[in-house]
Amino acid sequence: MAMTDIRASPTAVVVGSCIAQLIDNITYTISFACLPHLFEDMKLASESQIGLVAAMFGIGGFLTSSLSGFVSDRLQSRKLPLVVGSIGYAICGCVLFFSHKLWHLLLYRLLNGMASGLVYPISTAAVGDVYPHKLLGLQMALLNVFNNAGYMIGPILGGAIYDHAGVRGVSTVVSMASHN
Repeated sequence: MAMTDIRASPTAVVVGSCIAQLIDNITYTISFACLPHLFEDMKLASESQIGLVAAMFGIGGFLTSSLSGFVSDRLQSRKLPLVVGSIGYAICGCVLFFSHKLWHLLLYRLLNGMASGLVYPISTAAVGDVYPHKLLGLQMALLNVFNNAGYMIGPILGGAIYDHAGVRGVSTVVSMASHN
């Protein structure tokens, strides 16, 4: 079986999409353990500043989710938004690595949300592309399992990395996630 045949198989699409959503949610939650320390180091005690940093992820996803769906449908390809989202993870990891001001954290969370807004809907759409409606429920449930696993793994992994390597270690892992 040729490599293109394997990548086009429904099973490969589901596995790839599950991995993409797992990585997406790990990169979303991995910084949770280090953000309070960054807020403290930057003297950001205001709840409104912390709330703004948290909201930036949603703003980023809001900006790119519809656009990624439109572009992938228009191009008849899911690849471009996924590649751009992966590059986005690398960039947001670099921003976190060098963060020492509020606007850096705002940019980090915005870029993280934008990358997620590219990866999440496209990985879901890719599964819908290869499975008939009557078999889609189980595949979507599998995506949700990996999605939730990312929510569980990210904060634990982020805390462990932060304990041993600080924010630089966490940001390096976020950047490495771009190679999914």
